[in-house]
Amino acid sequence: MGFNNEGVEAAISKLKKNKGKLIIGGNIGKNTNTKPEDYTKDYLECFNALHPYVDYFVLNVSCPNVGSHAKLNDKDYLLELIGAVQKANKTFEKQKPILLKIAPDLNDGQLDEIVELVQETNLDGVIASNTSTDRDWLKTSKQRLDEIGNGGLSGQPIKAKSTRVIRYLAEKSGKAFPIIGVGGIHSAEDALEKLDAGADLVQIYTGFIYEGPSLIKNINKEILKKA
Repeated sequence: MGFNNEGVEAAISKLKKNKGKLIIGGNIGKNTNTKPEDYTKDYLECFNALHPYVDYFVLNVSCPNVGSHAKLNDKDYLLELIGAVQKANKTFEKQKPILLKIAPDLNDGQLDEIVELVQETNLDGVIASNTSTDRDWLKTSKQRLDEIGNGGLSGQPIKAKSTRVIRYLAEKSGKAFPIIGVGGIHSAEDALEKLDAGADLVQIYTGFIYEGPSLIKNINKEILKKA
C-alpha cells in the first residue's frame, strides 16, 4: 500500500487545527517510487514542511510497505540521513526531538549497530518497533498470504518480537536513550510488559482498533497502580 495519503500540504492543513491541544509526532518516510539517490530529499521535504506543526519527528526507515528499503538499513546511509535531518533541525529557532523507528525483525548484530548509531548521532530515542515482514506465526495459509501480498504485519503476532527488541536495546545501551515501545499492545498487561522490558513510553495502533478507547484508560490505571 505504501504511505497512502493526500500529501504533506493536506496534512498541514489539518494539523493547523490542532492549536497545541495534542502532542503530535511527524512520522516521515520516503515515497514508494522514490529512487535511492533521492531518499534523503524526501525526508527533508517532509521534515522542513512539517516542522512548525509537530512536536517531534520519527525517521521511519523500516516500513515494509514502501517497496525496497534495503538502503535504509545500511548504517552508513543512516548516518548520512540523520546528519542531514539534524542539520535541517538547527535551522529552526526551536529544534524538535528526532527518533528512529526500527523493524522488529532485526538480529542482534543489527541492533548493536542501532545502539552505536544512536550514540554516535545523539538521536533523541528509538521507536521499537515497526510492523514485521515475518509471517511464520500466522494461522493463515501460505497460499492466502501470497494472495494478500507484501505488507507490514502488526498487532498480537509481533508482540514478543517487539518486546525482545526493546529489552535488547535497553540492556545493551544501559538505558542510554528513551525507547517508545510499540507492537501487540492489546491490554494493560501488554503495555506493562513493554515498560518492564525497558520502554519509557508506549504507542498503540492495532490494539486501539480492536479494543477501543477504553484500552488507554485501562493502561493508565494499571500504570498508576504501580507508581
